[in-house]
Formats: sequence, C-alpha cells, structure tokens
Amino acid sequence: MASMQSTTAASQASSMGIGSGSGNINSSDLALYDIPLVTSPSQASTDFEQLLHNLQSISVDPKSVRKAACCAALIETVQERRQNQNQQQQQQVVVSPNELFLATLAALTSLQGTLEQQVKRTDTDTESNNNSSNEVETTALPLLEILRQILPYVAHPSNNHGALLLHQFGTVSRMLRMFVALGYAYTASSSTTGTNKATSTAVATSGANALLRQILKTTTMLLLITPSSSSTTTTQEAEKEMAKLLHATIIRMFHDVRPKVRKAAFGCAMDVVIVASSSNSCSSSSSSSPVVQQRKVIADFLWEYCHAVITQYKSSSSGSKKKNDSSNSKNLIHILRLLSTSLPYADDVRIRVRFGDDCLALMGGGGEGSGSKGEVSMEVIRETLITLLSCLEKGEEDSDDGLLLSSMEQEVDTTKDTDKEDEEISKFAARALAFLLQHRPNAANSSFSSAGDVNVVYGRCLMGCVERMLVRANSGDEDGTLASKLLAMKLLPNVLTSILHLCDEAAEGEDGGAANSAEMCGSEFNQFVSRVMPIVTSYFNNAATSNNNLQRVAIEAVSNCIDIIRQALKIQYRNAWGNILPGGYATFTSTLALNLLEMRGAGNEANNGNSELEGKLQSCLKELVVSLLRLRDDVEKDGTARTAVEYATSTVMRGMGLELFLSLVDFTDDHVDIGDKKKKSLNTESGAGLWWLLPLMKQSASSDASALASSSSITTRSHLSFFQGRVLNLARRCDAASADGHRTAAEASIQKQRVVEVWSLLYYFCLHPIDMKENFAAVAKTVVKALSDHSRYPKLVPVICGSLKSLAVGVTGRAEANPSAEATEDLEVLSNVSIKILPSLFKLVETLNESQKINSADDMDTDDKSSSKEKQAIRQQNMQLVETVTDTIGQLAQICPREFLQNLFKKVVQRLLVATTENGDNTGGKASKDAQAVRMCSLLGLGQALVASGSLDNNSVSLLYRAVRPLVRSDEHDSRVQKRAYKVLAEICEKHKEFVTSEERLNEMTDLMVDSIVTCQVSARHMRLKCMAYIVQGFDSSNQAHMAVIPKIMGEVLLCLKDSNAKTREAAYQLLLEMAVARDDMTDYFKIILAALGAKTTHMRSAAVMALSRLTFEYARHDTSVQSLLPSLMQTVAFLFDDSSREVTKSVISFVRVCVAAMSFDQLEPLLPEIVGGILKYNKGRDRFRAKIKIILKKLVRLYGYDAIAPLVPEKDTRLITHMRKLTERTARRKAAGLQDGQSVVNNFDDMMESDEDDSDDGRTFMTGVTGFTKMTSMTGKSMKSAKSKSVVSGARSTMTGKSAKSTSGPRIKAELQGEILDMLDSSKMAKSVRFADANMNDNDFSDDDDGMDDMQFDNQGRIIISDGLQKVSGDKGAADDFDSEDDDENLQLKAGGGKRRRVSKFESVKVAKAERDAVNARKQSKQSKKPTSSIGSAYKSKKAGGDVKKKGQQYEPYAYVPLNAKDYSKKNRSNAVSKMGTVVRSTKRKR
Repeated sequence: MASMQSTTAASQASSMGIGSGSGNINSSDLALYDIPLVTSPSQASTDFEQLLHNLQSISVDPKSVRKAACCAALIETVQERRQNQNQQQQQQVVVSPNELFLATLAALTSLQGTLEQQVKRTDTDTESNNNSSNEVETTALPLLEILRQILPYVAHPSNNHGALLLHQFGTVSRMLRMFVALGYAYTASSSTTGTNKATSTAVATSGANALLRQILKTTTMLLLITPSSSSTTTTQEAEKEMAKLLHATIIRMFHDVRPKVRKAAFGCAMDVVIVASSSNSCSSSSSSSPVVQQRKVIADFLWEYCHAVITQYKSSSSGSKKKNDSSNSKNLIHILRLLSTSLPYADDVRIRVRFGDDCLALMGGGGEGSGSKGEVSMEVIRETLITLLSCLEKGEEDSDDGLLLSSMEQEVDTTKDTDKEDEEISKFAARALAFLLQHRPNAANSSFSSAGDVNVVYGRCLMGCVERMLVRANSGDEDGTLASKLLAMKLLPNVLTSILHLCDEAAEGEDGGAANSAEMCGSEFNQFVSRVMPIVTSYFNNAATSNNNLQRVAIEAVSNCIDIIRQALKIQYRNAWGNILPGGYATFTSTLALNLLEMRGAGNEANNGNSELEGKLQSCLKELVVSLLRLRDDVEKDGTARTAVEYATSTVMRGMGLELFLSLVDFTDDHVDIGDKKKKSLNTESGAGLWWLLPLMKQSASSDASALASSSSITTRSHLSFFQGRVLNLARRCDAASADGHRTAAEASIQKQRVVEVWSLLYYFCLHPIDMKENFAAVAKTVVKALSDHSRYPKLVPVICGSLKSLAVGVTGRAEANPSAEATEDLEVLSNVSIKILPSLFKLVETLNESQKINSADDMDTDDKSSSKEKQAIRQQNMQLVETVTDTIGQLAQICPREFLQNLFKKVVQRLLVATTENGDNTGGKASKDAQAVRMCSLLGLGQALVASGSLDNNSVSLLYRAVRPLVRSDEHDSRVQKRAYKVLAEICEKHKEFVTSEERLNEMTDLMVDSIVTCQVSARHMRLKCMAYIVQGFDSSNQAHMAVIPKIMGEVLLCLKDSNAKTREAAYQLLLEMAVARDDMTDYFKIILAALGAKTTHMRSAAVMALSRLTFEYARHDTSVQSLLPSLMQTVAFLFDDSSREVTKSVISFVRVCVAAMSFDQLEPLLPEIVGGILKYNKGRDRFRAKIKIILKKLVRLYGYDAIAPLVPEKDTRLITHMRKLTERTARRKAAGLQDGQSVVNNFDDMMESDEDDSDDGRTFMTGVTGFTKMTSMTGKSMKSAKSKSVVSGARSTMTGKSAKSTSGPRIKAELQGEILDMLDSSKMAKSVRFADANMNDNDFSDDDDGMDDMQFDNQGRIIISDGLQKVSGDKGAADDFDSEDDDENLQLKAGGGKRRRVSKFESVKVAKAERDAVNARKQSKQSKKPTSSIGSAYKSKKAGGDVKKKGQQYEPYAYVPLNAKDYSKKNRSNAVSKMGTVVRSTKRKR
C-alpha cells in the first residue's frame, strides 16, 4: 500500500512541475521497515543470515566490492572479540545482529575521528583532501549502509525488544550528527585548497554529497525502527534526542543548496510520512506497537516544523523586516513542495485542514500584498495553490477510482471518525472555494516564467473544492451533507465562469507559450465539465434524490451554466476553441442529452413529473446545438476555427445520437426560434446551409458500429419511424431538386450526392431500433423501392445492403446474448419481413448481371475507346454491387424461414441446370455465349451465398453439388463459369465439412479433382487448389486409396508453385503442407517430390526444389525425421549445381540458404566443399544471384570461420572472401563504437526466398540505390530522409548496378515486386502496374546485384563526393570490392609519413585531404585559364579554306551573330564577351 501511494505522489509532483524528491519507497526498504512489526523471530533469524550473505557477495559493481570488504572486516572483528572474551563461543558461526551493530558503531566512531583530523589539515594539504575523499568512498559509505540494513534486526522484538538500540541511540545519534557536520565542513574546506583547486573541489563535493545522502537513509531507518521506551522519563529524553537528530539531518537538508541532497531529504521525509500513515492503518495489535507510536511522533515533528516555517514567513511578510524575505521565500517554497507530495498521505484529516488554512492565509497575505508582482511572490502563490490542491485531493482512505465514482456508485461503510473527517474536509472545501473565488491570482500581469501554471493549478483547486463539496460520504449528518451540496451547486456558475476566463487570460499573453497556456486552461475547463456536470445532472431524477430542493437547485444551476457555456463560442476564446469546443462544450451538451434520453426511456413508467423538465432540456439542447452551428457559418473562411467547430459538432452527434440531433436541427424551416428572438434560417439560400452536416452524420453513423457490441448504449437506440418520416422526407426533397429542369448538371449531381448521404444514415437507425414490430415492414417497402432505382442511384445499393446486414447481425446477436421477449420478437419480425426482401435482392442480382450483358454487347458494336472504358468501369462497379448484394443475401438467409429458403434455393438450382443445358443461340455468336456465362455466374453466386449462410441441409447441398459437378468437369463454358463453380465447391467444402468427409462423398470428390485436371482453366487454379486442400484434410493416412491420390496430384501442385498468380502459388504451398500432414510419413513424402528432380523440363525441376525448400523451412526446426534427412537432401539437390537454367539456379541457391540455416553444425561440416564449390560455379545467369550467394557465405563464415571457408573458395573468387572479411571487421569496429543497428531476423519463407538482404548483418551490405534505404529500413518505418542522412554519415555501399543507376527514372513494373509475372498484353493491368521510379521507391526490389557500383558518399547538401585518390581499373569488375576505408587510411598514413607507415591523427588527415583538394582545384583552374576562347561562328569555319561552309546536319545558315545573353555583359564576364567579339570584329583602331 505504501509503495503504491508513494508512486501516486511522485506522479502528482511531476505533473505539476514540482522539483522535490519523489516519495517512492523502494520495495527492499519497505521490507526493512516492516521487519520489527510483522516478521517472526525464526524468519528474522533466517533473513539476517541471508542479509550477511548478500553483504559479502561480490559483483561487478565497485560499491558491492567495498561493502563486502567492510562486512568481512567487521565479522572478523566480532570473531576476534569472541576469542578474547570466551573460547566456548567459537562454535557459533553466524554473528548476531547486536555484535555486528556494535562492531559497525565502533568502526564508524573511529573513522569519524580520523576524518576530523584530515579535515583540519585540508586547508594546507591537498593530498590530505584526496585521502579524506577516499576514506569517505571506501569506508564511510559502506559502513553506513551496513548499519542501515542491520538496524531493523537490532530493533526486533525478539532481540530483547531493541534494548541495545535504545541504550545506544544517543551514541548513534551523535555519531550521525557529527558526520553531517563533517560533510558540510569537508565541502567548505575543500573549496579553499591550493593548486588543483577545481579537481579537488569536484572530488570533495561529490564525496560529501554521497556521504550526506547516505546519512539521510541511515537516519530515516533509525528513526522509523526505534521503539519507544516504557519509562516516561526515558521516553521524553528519547523524543528530545530524536527531535535533535531529525533537525540536524533531514530538516537541515530541506534547504540545502544542492538539489540532489535536498531531493534525498524530501524523499526521506516522504518515507517517514507514508510509513507512519500505513502503520496507523494496520491492525489494532500492530498499531499499539512501540515502533508505530514512535513513528507517529516523528511524523508529528515534521508537521510541526512545516507549520513553523509557514508561520515565520507570514510574520516576516507582515513585519518590517526585508533582509530575510528572499531566504524565507526559498525556505517556504521548499516546505510547500514537500507538503504538496506528503499531505495526501497524512493519517489525520485535521493536518490537511490545518495546512489548508495556512495556504489560504498565505494567499490572502502574500498574493496581493507587497511584491506580488515579483517572481518570487508568484512562485510562492503557485506552490501554495499546489499544496492547497493536495489538501483537497483524495487521501489514503479514499479509493483509487476517484472521488466521483466511488461516492456516486458505491456504498462505503464508514465509521464515526470517518464521518467527522468528511465533515471537516467538506467545510474546509467550502471555505477554500469562497476564498478562491474572491482572491484570484493575477498571473497575467506577472513576469514569472511559469505564470501559466498558476492559472492551471488555480482551476484545479476550484474543481477540487467543488468535488469535495458535492461528493461527501453518506455521513450521519444529512443536513450538513445537503447544505454542502446546495452551496456547491449555487456557486457552480461562478466557478465555471472563473475557469473559463482562465482561457481568455492565457490567450492574452504575447509570448510563444500563450497558445500552450490556453490549451492547458482549456483542458482544466474540460475536466471540470466532464467530472462535475454528471454529478449535478444526476440530481434531475427524483429517484436519485429524495429532496425536491436539491433537484430544483440542480436544475437552476444547469440553466445558469448554459449561458456561461455559450460564452465559450465568443471570439475571445478562439485560441482555445480546438480544446474547449470538442471537450467541455460537447461534453456539457452530451451530458444533458443523456439525461433527456434516460428520461424518455423511463417515460412508460410513473414519471409524469419529468415532462416539464424534458421540455426544458429539449429547449436547452436546441439552444446549444444551434449556437454551435451558427458559429460554423461565422467562421466559414477560418480553416482552423472551422475544423474545431466541425469536430465539436461531430462529438456532439456521437454523444447524443443522430436521432436526437436531427430532431434539434431543422433543415426545412425558414426561421429558428432561440428564446424570444427570431434569427435568420440556418438553411440559407446560398446552397450550403446545413448540408455540411451530412458527411459528419455519415461518419458518426459509421463510427457507432463499435457500439453495436454494447447494445445497452442509449445513444444507439433509435426509431425507424423517425427515419421513415423525417430523414426520408429530406431525401425526397433532394431527389425532387435533382429532377428540376432549371438546375444545371453540376447542381443536379450535388443533389443526388445528398440523397445518398441522407440514405447513409439508415445504417445508424439499423444498429438498435426499438420499434421493429411497428415500423420495420413499412421501412422494408421503402428499401425495396430504393433498390429498384439502382440505375439512378447505384451508390444506394451498398448503403442499403450494409444497413440490412448490420440489422440482421445486431438482431441475431441480441437474441442469442439475451433471449428476452423483445429480442425474440424483433428476430421474428425480421424473419417474416425477409421474405419480401430476399426476392428483391435475388432480382437485383439478375438485373445487375443483365446490365453487364448489355454493356458487353455494346462494346462489341462500338470502336470508341473512351466509351468502352466507361462501360468497363460500369461493369466493374456492377460486379462489386453483386458481391455486396450476395453477402447481404447470405446474412438474411440465416434468419428467414427454412421452408421459404429451400424454395428459393430450388429455383436457383433449377435455373442453373437450365442455363447449363442450354447451348445458347447459335445466331448470337459470342454475345450470346457471353450472356449465358454472365447468367450462370450470377446463379452460381447466389448459390454460393446461400451455402455461406450455413442454412442449407445436406439434401440441398447435395443437389447443388450435382449441379456444379458438370461445370467443373467440362471446359466448354466460359472460364468465369468454371472459376465460379470451383468457388461454390470450395464454399461447400468449408461450410459443410461433414458432407465432404463422408467416405462415399470423399472418394467421389477425389476422383472429380483427379479427372478434371485436364479441363481446368488457368483462372480457376486458385479455387481448385483450395478445394483440393479441403479434401486432403479429410484423408486418412492408413487408407491406401487416399494415399494413392497424393502422387497423382503432386505434379499439378508443383507446377502451381511456379504459377504467375501469387494467390495460386500460396494456395499450392498450403496444399503441399496439407498433403504432408495427411501423409504422416515425411520420408516417403520427400521421395515423391524428389522424383520430380529428374523431370525433363527445368520448370518442374525448379518447382520440386522450391517444394523441398518450403518443407524444410516448415518442419526442420521441430521434426527430427526431417532434420536427419537434410544431409542426403542436400547431396541430392547438389547435382543441380551444374544446371545452366536460371530458374533452377535460383531455386537451388534458395534451398541451400534454407538448409544452411536449418542444419546442425555437425551435419553441415562434411558438406562444406560441395556447397561452397557448387554455389560458386558461375554458369549462365549465376551473377544475378551474387547477393544470395554472399549471404550463404556469410552464414558459413560465422559458423566455421574464414580459415575454414577460404580454402574452399575458387581462386578467382578469393577477392570476394577478402572483401567480406573487411566488411566484417568494419562491422566489428562500428559495433565497438556504438553505431551498430538492430538485427533483422527473417521468419517468413517468401522473404527468405526472394530477399537479397542478409537476415543477420542489418542489411548493411545490401543497401539500395544511393540513399542507403534498405528493405529492412522500410519495415521499421524509417523515412527516406533518415536513410539518406544515415548514408551521409556512414558512406554506405550502394548496390545499384551501373545499368539500373542510369535508368532510375524509367518505368518500373509494380506487379513484379512480389514475384508476379505480368501479362503485358493486358492494357488494364499494364496501366495499374507500370509506374515510374520516384524518390520513395525501394530500388532493391528491382535489382539482384549487390556490387555494381563503387562506394558513393554525399555531403550535407546531398552532392556526391568524388574521390581523386582511387582510379578505377578498366575491365576489372571486382576492383570496387577491394576499396575500403582501411585502404584509404593506409594511403593517408603513407602520404603523411613519406612512405613510412605511422599513426595519423584526425587533424593531420584533414590537412592532407585539404592539400590534395587544393592541388586538384589549382590544376582545374590552370586548365581553364589555358583553354582558348571559343569564337562566335566557329562551328561554320572551314578547316581547309578561309571561308565559312554549311556542314551536314546543321540547321542554320553560316552567319556569325552575337547571342543576347545578359550574363555576358556583367562586370564579371565582360572580358570574356570582349574576347568573343574579337573573333568577329577587328580589334585594331581605325586610322583617321
């Protein structure tokens, strides 16, 4: 409990910007404090032995080493004493707490004398100062820590009730006080040392700080575990000695100038308060313990000292003394910071009230008095308000859920003492509230840097007072409780006004923090409204309170608050609109709306007295909503303010529900009444009006979908009658306006869009309608009519279907979760009405498919490309609509009557059989066949939807299966038909597994899949593989007939692994794994796949290797049988190293990569020569996979080292292994320098097969392009900008080839990024897939090479840095690999040392580089100066004669002219222009 409270205190302190120590008690310290109270004697003995063991244990921490040395010396001293006193005690191995205590005390006393002598010599001897620091660090600190940890065992009741500690308390106290004096004297004397003053002072200061902090910890432990004496005289002397120790240590350091020491003192004081409070709340037996009584005395000493400091400040402020005002203010601030964190844990509420009154006195005397505009005075006010807030905050006895909920919703059993405490704190809150309303701090005119925080804390104090007054426990004094609540509600408008004005004052500041202060004050306003207003509005209901006066006052308070809330819409609060409008304003409005909805929900009961109140709430809500909407019209041109208003409006919609919101907003009336005035209509003639609300309402309706799970939310409950009568009328108006002939096409389109937006509100009304029985049938008729008008409003189809689907899901879920009479009745109504909706949806599917047939026929009759694209878009849209409708059919089919569903299903199957047997109209040609295919696809889609609903019995499923089977066997029909048939078959396999897994049916479907392999269309492979996967799941490994099917379909599965469609490939992989599970014998299963390695085609061989790779990847980690097969598999696949096919090479290298990761060290070692030699056989296309080969080599090098791998590498590839060694060494250096990034682990098979990045070297070798942006970088979410900056620093190697570097702006094929083979004859796919490279594209996806370019470095401006020291050798492709930073360093060393290698400093390397750069620039300038000036017209000059000639390819006639370029005639370029003119005009002067 204590640790939890201390954590809360620390969080409060940090949130308020308090710089005091956190009262966070360490768990080990808390256990030490509890030893004298809760630990049994035997447990105490065991714990002490464990303590001795821990003290003598040595770790890497130097402190533990010193502590162990001191502890060993103390134990040795104790044993020597035993030998000297009595030889019989030698058998006792473990020392007792008392013996160790006396030995430690003697050692500290001796050390104290030594330190005193060294401090006296410090003024003249620097060496003595250093020795003192060493003594403190090596001896004093460990001894004090040992003393602190053994004190609880010395004071344990089993140890003679701590008699030894009581006897030696004075000695220990004097010793600690002397150490404090030494610490302060040590710091003061070290500041006057001689030569090495700075170093000596720093060492001495750090040693003194550590010594003082350790003394604080030991003192706190001593004070909290020392028991009180039974003698009155002894008790008084002990209390005086404790008070003396407390003042000399903890209290003295409250005001230390060193923050760490002061923070440690605050922490110790917090420990005292929290431990004393938790001890008093223990059981009666523990609370009467002498230790507990002594803790209370220590805590009282602290409270008295804090009160004395406050009293001294008040007296000095009222007197004429001015010298000590600054020191008194600082002392006061320190004490206030301590009180702000410790007061919530005071065990007596009177302490909090006492200090609260002191805070009010400080506010009254110091807030507006002399010097109130000074920084110190305002800082005092700030800390005073924080302390006052701590007095009002919840104490230890309050629950963690907060004052509001704990008092409103829970009944707390309180004693008479608690009642009195609640009464006192409530009375104090009333006094504080009245005082704060009259004495508001003038922080706006203060130069204090944290003046904005003063307003924030002031607002929190107001909120705390109101909470304490409103939320009192149900004490016996009911009159006092009622009076407190009435007073709080009467002052509520004044409090709300004060908090709102804080936002205005914060926004008036001219500095950059004004917006931040306004936002903080706005947050306080929001907190106040959200925490207080629900309490006040809860008194509206008669059932919540039995006092009519309380209800009346609550209603009056809320009515007065409405005008104040509306003031937030004034322009003066504009800077805070983004916070207070969506927060406080919307919360206040939503709170009133919830109360109104609750009253209406209880209207059926005896609640007639609330009718007048409902009318008032309705009027207040309309006033608030309309005012907010008018503000949006006023700030139309202000984007920031408009966004804030719209966000607040959306919040209000979600808070009150769309139905109530629409009832308050009128889209049709010309005028809206607000009070006694009539204002201009919101629906203006400009065409905008309130229509901007429709997108917000649509968004709010969709966001309420999450509330569907919690249907008890009152805001989601709606009436379908409201939608039928109010919302649809608005849609009809818009529809009529769109048909008006006087409107332009754009205006008509806008009106149609509004129709769709209005209809989108149907989704909200379908979440939880409460009048299904009365009005759903009427709404269903309207819905059916709207669906029939899909040609004009195609967007209505997904809107209506989604609404019906959500209605069905909601009704079914409520009926299953809570089978009440209402829920069952709603489900029955929906089931009956679905009889009328389903036929319309079936008809809609046919109509949409018919429109596709018409568009297809029209495409054949026209050659217009633009119209063809439009019709293709329409067909695509119709296909999406068909899918949406079929999903809705599947959802409603679960609810409709079974008999009706069976009839519909039979009609669908009957039409499907008729369409299957028809041969089509031969005269129609292709159009007729296409129409037949579209019709069959629509019928199959309906059958699939009904199967997906799970409502069909086995007979119906069997009937559909027999109808689909011919379509699967035959390829006479269109490919779309077969694909759809496989979809239906896959749906049957998924939803009706018992139908598929029956013995007879399983054999039949297996034969169907095997026999139809020849007639399978390419587009149907994906669904076919899914069907086969479901069928294989039903195989029995003991059934030979089942196992015989696997070899039959293995060839097809392997070929599908190389399919151009990604979904087909993934389905093939999944089927491969399913067959492995069904086979249940991996050895035989691998033999079946290995047979494909001998295939004639490279396609099949490559597919077989890929299958082996996937199986190894999935099973090698956990299946021992697969693990044992890996060496033989590796040797078998190694025969394909000599294959010249590129796709086989890629598959084999990928297989080797997987096996190297999966095989054990011993399994892989004998195969190293075969593997290394095989992957480095550079056959046709092998260079394309150098990146993957390098990854494999890196893994092998990490396992076996360079010495083992280098001899196996062919001689022509030795430079590669050398380059890899250099990269490894560079990585090690970067890691040592702290520059190593996190590693990436490839856990995905596709990534391992396709990626060219290493999964363990951070992708550093395989960066893409010139920016260093890797695939790993994109996975971690880093931007290209950060990747560029990283490449500038590291000079990372680019992996773009020279060819790809030249074509970075060329077209890229998007589909091939994921291994997809693109059909370039398909124009639609080409348009979607081909794109041009941009700055954000990952070039690594388009290149498999990794060593195509030299290292490229960039400066801070992104320009390429070209090195002059390295000349690329022509024809040597691997020269770039040999270039490394080490070579560059070596060159610099040789240049700097005249051929002799030596270490070169950074400064010298910079000088050499600068000299080289200057030399290069000088050569360039000399070349430019020697370059002859180009003459005008030189392109036409003849080489053989003296005139001009027109050469081949020249466009213009050979005339010399002077270009009109303004740059040539500037002062800088004037000489060049004159020289050019000299080639045309003679420079000689004309003779006169």
